[in-house]
Amino acid sequence: MKKPFIFFTILFISVTTSYSQDKIYRQNGEIIKAKVLEIGTSEIKYKDFSNLDGPVYVIERERIKKIEFENGKIEKFNFTTGDKELYANQLHKAIKFDFLGPLLGYAQFGFEKSTAPGRSYELTLGIIGLGKSQSLEYYYGSGFQSENKNQFGIVVSAGYKFNKLPDFLFGKTRMTHLLQGAYAKPILYIGNYSENKVAFKGNNQYIVDRQNISMAALHIELGKQWVLGDKVLIDTYWGFGYGADNKKATNDYYNYGDSDVTAYNYINTRLGRSPGFSLNFGLKIGMLIK
Repeated sequence: MKKPFIFFTILFISVTTSYSQDKIYRQNGEIIKAKVLEIGTSEIKYKDFSNLDGPVYVIERERIKKIEFENGKIEKFNFTTGDKELYANQLHKAIKFDFLGPLLGYAQFGFEKSTAPGRSYELTLGIIGLGKSQSLEYYYGSGFQSENKNQFGIVVSAGYKFNKLPDFLFGKTRMTHLLQGAYAKPILYIGNYSENKVAFKGNNQYIVDRQNISMAALHIELGKQWVLGDKVLIDTYWGFGYGADNKKATNDYYNYGDSDVTAYNYINTRLGRSPGFSLNFGLKIGMLIK
C-alpha cells in the first residue's frame, strides 16, 4: 500500500509543479521557465522558476513570441514595426535642411511625409548659389586674375523612402518613430543653373565666360534617420546612380576642376562622359511638424 501511495504522491507533485510555472517562448526558440511578474507596454518582468527568491529579470516584448501561463492560458505577442497603433500619436511630417550644402555652394530644403509605417515620400528644393562660391583663376595680360563662379540656379527632387523601423536606444529609453530607421530611397533630381567659366581667348590668355547647365540624376540613396523626442531628426545618406547634363569641356575652355570626364553639379557629381555614373552624399537636420 505504501509504494502506490508514494508513487501517486510524487506524480501529483510533479504534475502540480509543471503546471505552476509560466513558460516564456522567445523569438529565437528558447523557452524560459519562469514566474511572470509584470507585462508592460515595452517589457516583461519575471523570476527564474528555479530561483524564485532570486533577482527580477527584464526582457523586451518584441523578443517574446508567446507566454504559456500556469493555468494553461496562452498570450501571444505579434510585435511588428508595421503596427499603426505604435505610432498613432506621433508627428508624421518633417521639414529638413542640408547641413553641408552651404559649404559646397548650395542650400537644400526638404519636406518629408509618412504615408504608412516604413514608407514616406520626400520633396526637396535646392538653390544653387546660396552658399560658398568657388574662386576661378585665369591668366590675363601679364598676370593672373581671380573671379568667383557666381553660380545660380534651382534643383528640385522627388523620392520615395522604404524604411526599416527598429527601436533605437538612447540612455535607458527606447525610441521608436515611424520616420526613423535605415532606408533606401529612389530619387530623381532635375535642375538648371549658370556659372562663370574660364574660356580660352588666344595668345595664352583666358577670359571669364558664362555657361548654362541643365542636369538630371536618378539615384538610389541609402541612409539612416534618427528622431529625437518626436521633435528633431538627423538624416545621413549617400547615393549613387546615373546623371546627365550638358556641362562638357571643349578645347575652348581651360578647365579648373571640371575635366572632360567629370562634372560637379553641386547636388551631385557625375563621373565619366554624360550620361555617366553619379554620386552624392549629405547630412540633413530637421524638425517634425503637424
